Amino acid sequence: MMKWIPSPDGVCRFCFIAKKKNGNAVYRNRCRRVLRHLFLSAIPQIKNPVWAIVLVNDKAAEVTALRLRESSDFIFEKMNWGSP
Repeated sequence: MMKWIPSPDGVCRFCFIAKKKNGNAVYRNRCRRVLRHLFLSAIPQIKNPVWAIVLVNDKAAEVTALRLRESSDFIFEKMNWGSP
């Protein structure tokens, strides 16, 4: 899930949230690390900078790097960024 607003200062900012109830610290850090890489590599394709919050709702047993990639691609298409 992602919520965003147009950036008031022209700089992209992202916040990645993985809740404690969904997995341990290793899981949460891995989600943030993978998502950070995907979103920072997508910045050059962003036409209009945004401030965004990305919430990981999946349980640790369900999440893989591929699943996070597919979810982020869906978000990029929804925001008309294209794939990084």
